[in-house]
Amino acid sequence: MESGKGRGAGRAVYIAVVSTFSALTAALTFMLRVPSPTGGYTHVGDAAVYVAAALFGPYVGLGVGLIGPAAADLLVGYPRWYVTLLAHGLQGYIAGLGRGRGLAAQVAAMLLGGAAMSLTYFAVNVYLKGLPLALASLIRDFFGQTLVSVAIAALLVRALRGNPYVEKAARLLGGA
Repeated sequence: MESGKGRGAGRAVYIAVVSTFSALTAALTFMLRVPSPTGGYTHVGDAAVYVAAALFGPYVGLGVGLIGPAAADLLVGYPRWYVTLLAHGLQGYIAGLGRGRGLAAQVAAMLLGGAAMSLTYFAVNVYLKGLPLALASLIRDFFGQTLVSVAIAALLVRALRGNPYVEKAARLLGGA
């Protein structure tokens, strides 16, 4: 394959994969959200971020983490969508560092990504809501959202490993 053609195919696959997983993330986040008494909401949309990151790497995880959750926030009118960009972008990038490793390492990367997401919101919430509500939100974000989403994602990643379409997309993405 000539190098220009390979890069073009990689870009097209990157856009397709990020777009698909971002739409899935936004849909899962929007449709399966539970409002929180401390503000914001809990959801399982992070599972799609984790699956994309684990299967396709940190840059796909970053793209999905930036677009999908922020799109959902804009749909529901969540006022701090700009925090979501940082929190879920970090989450997706860190989770993607587990790509190509065993399932235990991928789960560990997902958990680290979820911790980064949760702590990002915590830092903002301490300032906006005070420490008690920020701690309650941190517990909800990590135990109610991250752990559930990681469990779902781990099952999906395990099932999708070896799928010829996933492997072909990953090959076309190359280092993405």
